[in-house]
Amino acid sequence: MRLACIPAYNEEASIAGIVESASRHVDRVVVCDDGSTDGTARLASRAGATVISHKRNRGYGASIISLFDYARSHNADVVVTIDSDGQHDPGQIPALVDALVQHNVDVVIGSRFLAPPAGGGEPGAGDHSGVPRYRRLGIKIITSAANLGTDLKVSDSQSGFRVYSRNAINAIHPTEEGMSVSTEILLKISNKGLSLAEVPISVSYGGDSSSHNPAYHGVSVLANTIKYTSVRHPLPFFGIPGVAFVVAGMVSAGMFMDQYLNNQTIFFGSLLASVILILIGTILSVASVILFSMATLIRDRR
Repeated sequence: MRLACIPAYNEEASIAGIVESASRHVDRVVVCDDGSTDGTARLASRAGATVISHKRNRGYGASIISLFDYARSHNADVVVTIDSDGQHDPGQIPALVDALVQHNVDVVIGSRFLAPPAGGGEPGAGDHSGVPRYRRLGIKIITSAANLGTDLKVSDSQSGFRVYSRNAINAIHPTEEGMSVSTEILLKISNKGLSLAEVPISVSYGGDSSSHNPAYHGVSVLANTIKYTSVRHPLPFFGIPGVAFVVAGMVSAGMFMDQYLNNQTIFFGSLLASVILILIGTILSVASVILFSMATLIRDRR
């Protein structure tokens, strides 16, 4: 069974059209109404979707978690996630599903920044001219950070237009309830050794009426991406700065000792700085070893 899974929050203006369009390419459309205060759930149901409702607004990631749980409980073979605000074209679902089958991969991401192959691809696919400039910059920064934290090299880490195989749905159990779930899923794809491909898609932002403050959203997602990167690569992330702090502390301590032994004016600030630097460096270095050992142990048990 092929499912189209749509997280939605106050999208009554677009949800019916998305459900109707997506239903032409899948066996069932499932909408997770994330505590909407408008007619999103009613209109989605009227358009033919199965509706899962959250009593309160919990976040995009919470909707993805509920949709993944539904897909697992109904033994879905293929799951398509697509946004409810109309930026994605449900008519491109077959292109993503075909890539999943033809390339025999576990996950396919619809990328806003991947150029279509010469002489092929959907009309307008890969044309990111409709993506606001601040979004392009933010997504590229977050994607670069996400790529550092995984073994993947994707061009659009924040795309919500994705296709998952049954193997991927069974292996991936997201926990992030906010927008950072897209990055968390990439990390789990990498950790589980799942295969991934990207295909170009077109997007339409229209009035760009996102309910999320773009600055807050971007900083939040980037902070969580850095968190995942630090867990994935603790030795370089914590160990290198730790060693640098220890070395700087030892240099500062050496300067203090030189002043003391040569009866020069003693600056106790250098002694205090050396103690603080060595302490911070030691904590970071020990943390890097502990996290690395834990990560290795977890990988060995998989």
